[in-house]
Amino acid sequence: MKKVIVKFISVFAEKMGRERVYELNDDATIEDLVEIISKELEEIKSKGVVYVNYRFPKERQILNDGDEILIMPLFAGG
Repeated sequence: MKKVIVKFISVFAEKMGRERVYELNDDATIEDLVEIISKELEEIKSKGVVYVNYRFPKERQILNDGDEILIMPLFAGG
């Protein structure tokens, strides 16, 4: 098992809190984590941006123990 730290930003933090620690299977991917979080935060799939250690994750990226995940809503500017 491994633990990752998930930090929520903006309106996501209002709903989920600023930070949570998730315990995952050793072979868990970023997609697995998003699926777990989406049970509480449905809009993560359609309106969320996810970074792993401050970088865009690769498709099916396997997470490592201690990874820091940043989840924030899409922002539009003008």
